Amino acid sequence: MPQLTQTPVYEADLFSPAALREPFGHYRAMRDLGPVVRLRDPDVYALSRFDDVRDALQAPDALSNAGGVGFSDEFNQPGGPNLIQSDGDRHRRMRSEVIRPLLPAQLKQHRPFLKSLIAERIKSLVGRGPFDAIAEVARFLPTAAISALVGLPEEGRASMLDWAAATFNAVGPRREGSERDFEVLAGWRTYLANLQWESIREGSWARTLQGTIAAGRLSEAEARGAISAYVLPSLDTTILAKGHLLHGLARHPGQWRMLRDDPSLLPGAVIESVRHSSVIRWFSRLARTDYQVEDEVIPAGSRLMLIYASANRDERRFEDPDRFDITRDARAQLAWGSGPHLCGGMHLAKMEMEVMLEALVEHCEVLEAGEPELLTNRGLYGFASLPFELR
Repeated sequence: MPQLTQTPVYEADLFSPAALREPFGHYRAMRDLGPVVRLRDPDVYALSRFDDVRDALQAPDALSNAGGVGFSDEFNQPGGPNLIQSDGDRHRRMRSEVIRPLLPAQLKQHRPFLKSLIAERIKSLVGRGPFDAIAEVARFLPTAAISALVGLPEEGRASMLDWAAATFNAVGPRREGSERDFEVLAGWRTYLANLQWESIREGSWARTLQGTIAAGRLSEAEARGAISAYVLPSLDTTILAKGHLLHGLARHPGQWRMLRDDPSLLPGAVIESVRHSSVIRWFSRLARTDYQVEDEVIPAGSRLMLIYASANRDERRFEDPDRFDITRDARAQLAWGSGPHLCGGMHLAKMEMEVMLEALVEHCEVLEAGEPELLTNRGLYGFASLPFELR
């Protein structure tokens, strides 16, 4: 990779277990070094400031997804077409089909169903004593949505959380345990290749993709690859985002009281939580051409690391960015990305988080959180477990 001698080098290993658990000090140090920094391992250029990450996400002609969004050759060479690692016409065709049921107007019909499910779960936990909020609350709706809306058969559902976690862990550079992640992902590819369209529930989101083949809008491989977009990116991301939201409100009781007194703050609380504690740490892009960031030119053929979570804590964009404040206007946040690869499932994720908060406001007075166990997933920031109590 061409060297830029003027580019400051950040020596710390962002993928070490300690840095994955406590990343925000590293992000601040990188932002202070300059608009572009270079890492040692992986050998990539990194963008950590809000404006630079946003601009890069909105520059698909210069920065390619099809060249891979991970940090290893093995991850960046998938077995078939998928939505996130595609550009141009293929990306537009696949995205237009995947996103149809995920638009707000179409999702609205599912809100009462999702609300009823989470309300019953919340009511069953009030006064029960301590429980793990990740296992008992955060995982509940995403897995229910896979069953009820995506329509995949029962066989394989037990492995979907493992497949989703392995996907984001494998985004990072190869480390100890990487072989296991790729073995798990091989299980997903086998499942997808053997999946019979007739086994998918009629009328479900995944079954609808079958019709795109006969209509000539997607190939068989593209339609199957599009199913991945309903499963792999949508589970752990939403689960962990709910964990952060629960933790933030429990650890800031004044914010929780404010929300209970004024439920109109609820949508803003969701957006502020995903800004403050972005689940997606980063993705990468491959520079098609020389790419300029302020006075620096990143050479064509270089790999860029776009650090979403750092951008959302950038003091150049957000005042006192480490503060969790549900009254903040955080709509500009980048937790779900930006540009043509803006997360297609973000409206479903927001809906799930909003109905969870509605149920909590309606049935709970006090939220209490213990000390969470932090994950060391190389692509996702969140909690493996979160001791919690509802009263």
